[in-house]
Amino acid sequence: MPGRLFWALFALMLSIPTISTRAVVAAPGDAPFPVGLTVARFQDEGVAEGEFVEDDFSGFTMPGMTPDTMTQDVLADIDAFWAAEFAAKGNAYYAANIVPVSEITASSCGDFGPYDNPAAFCPLDDTVYYSVPLSQEIQTTVGDFAWITVLSHEWGHHVQLLLGIDPALSIDRELQADCFSGAYAQRALNQGFLQEGDVTEAMVINILSGDPVEMEETVAGAHGSSDYRVISFMEGYFGGSTACLAH
Repeated sequence: MPGRLFWALFALMLSIPTISTRAVVAAPGDAPFPVGLTVARFQDEGVAEGEFVEDDFSGFTMPGMTPDTMTQDVLADIDAFWAAEFAAKGNAYYAANIVPVSEITASSCGDFGPYDNPAAFCPLDDTVYYSVPLSQEIQTTVGDFAWITVLSHEWGHHVQLLLGIDPALSIDRELQADCFSGAYAQRALNQGFLQEGDVTEAMVINILSGDPVEMEETVAGAHGSSDYRVISFMEGYFGGSTACLAH
C-alpha cells in the first residue's frame, strides 16, 4: 500500500499543471482550495485491462455521524477541540459563526458564491462560509478527509483571530492555518476517527492547493507552495497546536 500511494501521489503531482480551478473569493483569510478536480485512479498489478478496482479505504468515522451530517458534526468537533485547547492554556474561547452557502451570500468581506471557493473565513464577521455543492465535489473527487482539511484550515483563521495573530505576510497566516488543520487531524487520530487513506487525502488537497511555482512568497494572497503546505500540515499532525504556535 505505501508504494502504491507514493506512485499515485507522484503521478498526481505531474498532472497538477493540467488541473483547472475556478475563481476564489477575494476575502481576507480565504484559502484557494481547488475545485473541479479529477483524481487519477490506478489499477493493481494483475488486474485485467479495462477492469478498475477502487481503493480499499474506508471513510472518516465519528460516532453518530452520517453522510448528511458530516460537515456539521465535524465543525462541532473542531470547535470542541479548540475549546479544550484554549481552556488548557487559560485563554477565553468562543465558536466561529458558520454559514452554508448554496446561493450567492453577502458577508462583511463581500459576496460569497457557491462556486467561488469551497470555503472561506471572513474575519470582519468572524464567520466560516462553506459551499454546499463544492463540499460534495471535494468529497467525491478527493475524499471526505480532504473536505475536513479545508474546514479545519478555515477554522484555524478563527483561532488566529481569537489569539490576535496577524502576520505581516499572508503566507505566514495561511501556513499556520495549515498547521492548525494538522493539529485537528492529530486529535482525530487520537479519537480513533481517522481511517486508512485519510492523511493521504489531506496531503493531496494541500498539494493541489499550493501556489504556482512562479508566485513570490511575499505577495499579498500567497498561501505557500505545495511543499510548504504539506510540511505545515504535518507539523501540526505530529506536534499539535503547540508546534503551530511556534510559527
